[in-house]
Amino acid sequence: MKSTYITWHYTTHGVAYLKHILSEFYLLGEIPNKIKLQRLDQTELNSVFDTKSKNKGFLFDEVIYLTANQKAFDNISSRRFSHKSSVLEDELLKKSGLEDVWKKIIEPDDFNYDLTKQLEFVKKKYPKKLSDFENLLWRNIQHFSLADQVLWLKEYSNFNNHYTDRLKVINLEVDDLRNEELIAQKVSAWAKAYFSKQKDTQNIINVSLGSSETQVVWHILAEAEQLPQNTRFIKTYDDKTDSPADRFKKFSIIEISPKLVSKISSDFTIYKDTKSPSRILVNKKMNTCLETGFSILLIGERGIGKSQLVNEARKNIDRKIPFMEANCASFADDDKAEAELFGVESGIFTGVSKRNGLLFDADGGILFLDEIHHLSKMVQAKLMKALQTDKENKMSIRKVGSNSEKKVELKIIFATNKSIAELKKELLPDFYDRIVQHVVNIPPLRETTEDRISDWGKIWTGLRFPGTPTAPSEGELITWIKKLPLYGNYRDLQKIAMYYNVYTKFDEMTKNMISATSPFNYAKTEFEKYHSPLVQNEDEKFNFNITQTTKAMIADYLFHLQDWAVKKFKGRNSAEAHFKELGDTITVKTFNDWKNKRSLPKETN
Repeated sequence: MKSTYITWHYTTHGVAYLKHILSEFYLLGEIPNKIKLQRLDQTELNSVFDTKSKNKGFLFDEVIYLTANQKAFDNISSRRFSHKSSVLEDELLKKSGLEDVWKKIIEPDDFNYDLTKQLEFVKKKYPKKLSDFENLLWRNIQHFSLADQVLWLKEYSNFNNHYTDRLKVINLEVDDLRNEELIAQKVSAWAKAYFSKQKDTQNIINVSLGSSETQVVWHILAEAEQLPQNTRFIKTYDDKTDSPADRFKKFSIIEISPKLVSKISSDFTIYKDTKSPSRILVNKKMNTCLETGFSILLIGERGIGKSQLVNEARKNIDRKIPFMEANCASFADDDKAEAELFGVESGIFTGVSKRNGLLFDADGGILFLDEIHHLSKMVQAKLMKALQTDKENKMSIRKVGSNSEKKVELKIIFATNKSIAELKKELLPDFYDRIVQHVVNIPPLRETTEDRISDWGKIWTGLRFPGTPTAPSEGELITWIKKLPLYGNYRDLQKIAMYYNVYTKFDEMTKNMISATSPFNYAKTEFEKYHSPLVQNEDEKFNFNITQTTKAMIADYLFHLQDWAVKKFKGRNSAEAHFKELGDTITVKTFNDWKNKRSLPKETN
């Protein structure tokens, strides 16, 4: 039977990792009935293909290396650029006398990691070291562009002794490796065409490489029965050792079930009875990601209910396991954040008693950290260190003020309303790479209109209005709700429900004074007056409510201006001083008037 190995390019490991995985199968001489290979040494595997004899080991008939556009990989991890100087700390390169060569190459950055230019430079300036340089290039090849990595693999590595004519590099032209729908479309189309030509072929698919979205797509394709029956899934991962500083950790190759979602439970859903494809995808991603040993990052707009989703996920796993949660925006300062997360010994901080931290209390369960972007760089660095797990997938946590560490094992779910682009700017690069492993994008309500009326009913029921268990459903109300963009998501529906309900409690005098003729009329008027559902395009610098008068628009604008100034200059007095230096006659009283929407210009005609 023929055999095929299929994998995505992995931006932080590169093509040398592919070569070493294939080298281990070569040594085995066959594909085992059950694949469970642990603590494999990349340095040892690197020389396996030195022999040119093709009769000594097992070779796949074909190796499919799936790739995307270079920018797509660079967008999900900056490690290719930020970690390139780590080569200077490589002990093997130091022993080989190549440290001075690499210093010349990376410090001026003249070569911009151009493989051909580097080889020409070493050949010209260090001809006696060229052979050693070529032999050890694999220890830094992951920092080169994808094109240069493939060039090295085919022409300069020992891979070409066995696999050059068996390798197919397939660029699926994916521009965004965080776009599950796009990835699913591209992979599904390629898989349908590729597998239709196969007969009696065993496929080994490494589902752990690429991005978290590519990983989930493999499982979705398996569930949708778009993969041949002779398809097996493996995952590869680094084993954590007592030497976390090692550049090349030992790794494992473990077989996993292709039908993981079905295996967990057919009833495991976050969104119940959803008709929305994007919510169905969230269900499948959460199912899969919760079974891994890695962190999960939830990304979604404000008011989308990220904490409720986490609580629902927890119920589906086991209600008895520890569950701790915190909003990172609530930490007053770094000391507070450290004490809350790691715990603290008595007498360390004034007014803070001895306590276990959230990481200790969540041992054996789940820790949910919302608004993760609010953590300072210092706390990010400390948390990043704690997230490094050992070979048993346990973290080492030390309380503030303690000299000893404790081992804990838990899953951390992070959440933010920031975009990936914003997170890359606000988080430390290493912390970003650590938490952006499995990403689940929660769709806003304007993208799940199939569930709009169901959402309205659940919001109404959840508010528990006395004597009104059933959500209102008159035609004009439902038609209006269906058309709303709901930029505040569930919070907008809650406000509409509260406005509607409170009108039913007004006496006749109140109803006459507010000039509202029905609960719907009142809810619609109040919502559009205060919550600006009718906004312009997102690329406009200021979004105005088009139902307002110009005077009301100016009031809103000045309110936001004073709010920005107070936050920017940390107080009204400081803001006043700043603008006075520019010649403005602004005063603290003006800021207060703008805040309270007083002393505004006359309405324009």
